[in-house]
Amino acid sequence: MTTETAGIFTIDYKLRTNAEAGSDIQFGMDFTLSQSKTAATLPLTQLVFPAVKVGTNEPGQWNVDNHLAASDDPTCLIFPKANEGTIKDQPTELSKRGKGVLKTKFAVYRVNVAERVVQLSGVTFGYQIDTGASKPTTAFTGIKKLEIPKDQQKVILAQCSKVAFR
Repeated sequence: MTTETAGIFTIDYKLRTNAEAGSDIQFGMDFTLSQSKTAATLPLTQLVFPAVKVGTNEPGQWNVDNHLAASDDPTCLIFPKANEGTIKDQPTELSKRGKGVLKTKFAVYRVNVAERVVQLSGVTFGYQIDTGASKPTTAFTGIKKLEIPKDQQKVILAQCSKVAFR
């Protein structure tokens, strides 16, 4: 596992690629994203901008990555089992060869459920793969601090209209 930090968040990750000759490419990463022990622990919401369709997540647009129905309750924003402030995920995607560079991005924000607030400051990270390469390999695109942009706020509000951003 490789470890990187941005602000109060630390990510431990391992990249995965299965690109045997003559077959489709399977790619992704295993990761754990946690908050610094110096920060008050809050549940986490994860947004995903997938390279390919996975479950109910649509490629080419931000999605709240939890596959739950929209609700007025901000707990519908929380990534599964991220109530204690840690996300463990194993995103996996499948692509045909020759589709160019495919990028998957994530954005993670803290949610104060009691106050119905999604914090403005979070992190973004992701991975990419060149499906046209002779030996495709998944690459980490880095982790950095992020102030939640308006397009991501709209996605969150579509999932839970009764939250504020601070």
